[in-house]
Amino acid sequence: MRKIDLKKIPAHKGLLQVIAHDLRLYRGLLLWSSLALLSGLAAVYLTHINRELVAQREQVLQHRDALDVEYRHLIIEQNSLGEHSRIETIAQRQLGMRRPTDAQEVLVPWR
Repeated sequence: MRKIDLKKIPAHKGLLQVIAHDLRLYRGLLLWSSLALLSGLAAVYLTHINRELVAQREQVLQHRDALDVEYRHLIIEQNSLGEHSRIETIAQRQLGMRRPTDAQEVLVPWR
């Protein structure tokens, strides 16, 4: 067995010194690893935002469709309320209006 001379062995560095040395030595690898991690986190965040916007768009489209249906119903109601026969019936019942006879009609001459 050989004897080891402890005076010839360099003193061990502290853990922090070893970490600092490795960080300096592999700073390019650290940079690219950090960029890859940030890129992955950005992709996850943007996917989340995209899904929220798609859900919000679907809600807006459903609201638009509901308003479109309501608008169509209002158009139908407006057309039914504006029919000539209905207006004539209301005029006769509520206002007591009657159609003029031929004798009551007066023609105004054109100049």
